[in-house]
Amino acid sequence: METGLLIPSVYVIHANGYDSHVTILRGAASILASITGLLLVYGIIFALEGMTTRVPTSAGWELTTGSLWTALWLLLFFSGLQDLVNVTHKQWVLWFGVVAALVFLYYFDRYTSLSLLTKAAMPPIATGLGLVPHFIKRMGFVFALSSLAVGVMSATVLCHFATTMLSPTAHFATRTIGALIVIFCVTGITSGLLVGVGIYRQTRRFFA
Repeated sequence: METGLLIPSVYVIHANGYDSHVTILRGAASILASITGLLLVYGIIFALEGMTTRVPTSAGWELTTGSLWTALWLLLFFSGLQDLVNVTHKQWVLWFGVVAALVFLYYFDRYTSLSLLTKAAMPPIATGLGLVPHFIKRMGFVFALSSLAVGVMSATVLCHFATTMLSPTAHFATRTIGALIVIFCVTGITSGLLVGVGIYRQTRRFFA
């Protein structure tokens, strides 16, 4: 095998190196981690809405930063959907996810104080960016990187909140927030570990 094929064999088809059950588990973990992560982000945004002091920013800058930040979570979401597509061989699964992502973003954005430009344009832009690795196969490694990144982030969050989770006296602001954090940590770490093991197996197979 030529060296130039290393990236496609390790990253672009990283979902195909597993048994289908493990691939489904990884896909489900990625989807849940992205949804709970976005819900936590929106929770922070809603909490900041009550602040009387705001940093002035232009609509263009708000749209750019909001689209890029949201696209990072959607990369994880669509990587999970890509796993499900690889197993089921049904493209409608991905397009159903696209519609669900747009509805999700438009629904929560309407309750923020974002500019009308951001509310209207950010969801399709972020969704389009999240779908790039699906259409450009040689960028499939970005899906893997998103899972690895959220795995590290989840482990960091788990370490930070471990005391609160285990303490009988410390509590989260609400049970919902606590549940979201726990689900995010468990699914994020699961997604990152399964992708990491998949890359390791593909790499060993390549150099064998």
